[in-house]
Amino acid sequence: MKTSIYYFTGTGNSLKIAKDLKQALPGARLIQICKQNMNIQADITSDKIGFVFPVYYRGLPHMVRDFIKNLKINSQTYFFAIANYGGYAAISFLQINELLKEKNTYLAAHFGIPMPGNMWFMYYPHPKKDFTDRTNLQREKTQEIAQQIKVKTEIKLAPLSTYEKEQNIYDAFVPDQMDADFWVQENCNGCGICAKICPAENIKMENSKPVWQHQCQYCLACIHWCPQESIEFKEDSLAKERYHNPAVQCFEVMPSNHII
Repeated sequence: MKTSIYYFTGTGNSLKIAKDLKQALPGARLIQICKQNMNIQADITSDKIGFVFPVYYRGLPHMVRDFIKNLKINSQTYFFAIANYGGYAAISFLQINELLKEKNTYLAAHFGIPMPGNMWFMYYPHPKKDFTDRTNLQREKTQEIAQQIKVKTEIKLAPLSTYEKEQNIYDAFVPDQMDADFWVQENCNGCGICAKICPAENIKMENSKPVWQHQCQYCLACIHWCPQESIEFKEDSLAKERYHNPAVQCFEVMPSNHII
């Protein structure tokens, strides 16, 4: 029996969850949702399929939404989703369920894991202790989730009273227009890490400086993994501590078409 775990990551939280999940589910495989893998159009052989992702603007990262929409699947497969977030899962699970309903199936189980938030335009970063507590509890929560996935536990989706409000917020999320607000401090040394780590391949190096190509997903990987801390967004990121999952290394987040 094969379990496929599709994950989208910027600062490493989803990757860490996916790796811990794989360890707890024998035979599971990890596939990154990134531009290199958007040509994956079918998975009809997996017994279980899961999606691990961060919540953006109350819903799914656009790349995750589009990946699921384009994926040909077996309607008898057990589908699960794990959202990680600074606030809550909002409409993300309902979005996945709607996409699956169009394929004559449904989201059988959904789980949420609070993780450090990094989108400063929505809220200030959590206190450092909260960052630490969330990171430390993640593995235990993931192991508990894995036990439910093993036996194909079903968790029914509940209606969301604030759905319309949350949908309006999500509809206002246009990430490919937001990268115009990135800029670079003079201490940029042209290392190119930002270009290598972008899941959308949205950054090109020109004259040893990053230039954004307006295909952004707003994962903020470029800001948080820059070793010089030279990339900024408007003035929101100035003098603020960067974040990436402490258990994940930079090279692990770089887009790859390899199945782990």
